[in-house]
Amino acid sequence: MAEGWTAGAQRRAWLSAALLSVALLVVPLLFWLLLPRPAPVMPARQEPAPARLAPPQPEHTAREVEAEPPAPPPPPPPRETTAARAGPVRGAVVDPEGRPGAGATVRCTDEPSLSAVADAEGRFELPPEADGCTAVATHPPFGDTEPARVAAGRDNILHLIAGGSIAGEVVDQSGRPVEEYLLAIESFLPSGSGAHGSVNGRARKVSDPSGAFQLNDLEPGRYVLTVSAPGRPPTRSAPVDVEAGVAARRVRIVLPQGATLRGRIVDADSRAPVVEAQVELDSATSSGANAISLALTDSNGDYELQGVPASGPFSVRVRHDQYVSKIVPGLDARGAGSARADIELRLLGDGGSREELTGIGAMLAVSSSGVTIADVIEGGPAALAGLAQGDVIVRIDGEPATDLPLADCIQRLRGPAGTRVSVGVDRGGRVLEVTMRRDVVVR
Repeated sequence: MAEGWTAGAQRRAWLSAALLSVALLVVPLLFWLLLPRPAPVMPARQEPAPARLAPPQPEHTAREVEAEPPAPPPPPPPRETTAARAGPVRGAVVDPEGRPGAGATVRCTDEPSLSAVADAEGRFELPPEADGCTAVATHPPFGDTEPARVAAGRDNILHLIAGGSIAGEVVDQSGRPVEEYLLAIESFLPSGSGAHGSVNGRARKVSDPSGAFQLNDLEPGRYVLTVSAPGRPPTRSAPVDVEAGVAARRVRIVLPQGATLRGRIVDADSRAPVVEAQVELDSATSSGANAISLALTDSNGDYELQGVPASGPFSVRVRHDQYVSKIVPGLDARGAGSARADIELRLLGDGGSREELTGIGAMLAVSSSGVTIADVIEGGPAALAGLAQGDVIVRIDGEPATDLPLADCIQRLRGPAGTRVSVGVDRGGRVLEVTMRRDVVVR
């Protein structure tokens, strides 16, 4: 038991010695940490001498540099320099319903000589020089395509615009509808081209209780229509402007009742009546819309032609197999219900003339520039006055004629023999004025 107590005493002695050693180390450390530290001794600050400061410079950070706009790329080379390297310009023309625009003409607006015609599938091919040009396709009766830049190496599609239309009615002088009549286009001027277009001479028969009509698929431009009905001579509308894809509505044409032309046809030498001679209106319209039936002479040579114009000059043509045909101009009912014209015919000779007319002796036609002299009769007033083929008629008796339909120009140039008429013609940009005396011309 004494040995156990001795061992415990030794352990306690060792433990006390260890604790004392730890205390001797910790107490100085705590004392050093808790004492306040003296302020460090700093050397006196020297003030710098005043100096001129340089202006501040902008800071070019990485973000600011990236935000600066890049330099513009160099312009592309002109189209002429790329044409040699480009292939043909290919594409297609389609109508408003997506069908091939076969026969459409495609041209570069900035170089009209660069053109092509679409094939049966609407495909076209322009030469390499057309690369980058502005192209337009034309295909009546549709409106022209919108101008579009075309390029080689891609399929260029040009879309035609739907044609326009005209809707209206035909009434008599009292405002009542004319239920049946012939309708046709008398003249047409394409919009924007400044040139006269071709005339649709095919008349159509209209039958409608309200007198209404509608013409569809019309090329943009200015139109003049002609209507006629039995007993009612050909009458023209006011000019109607048609736009692509737009209907010109409320066109009203007043078709008046005509007059009656009576007379007798006799042999010029024997004064005997000419039986079964045909008498008909001549050049009242160039459209074919003439519903006035011809008249035949009876056993006394008498005739009665119903439906001639009640006012204004008109002409009639008289035919017979054994006689020279004769055109009688300058007739006028002067607002009355009837007029009279007795006519003499000459027998046909061997190898002689077959037609006799009174006027200036010129054949007229519609061209791209307007009503033009197509030919002159040798020895006639027009030939003697120096008029020639290709002259464009711009004035008749001092009044403008550039907008007159062909039939109106013909009637104004015709007239009784011996009367005078002045005509202004455009010849190569120079206007010439001539005055002629109308005469009988045979051919």
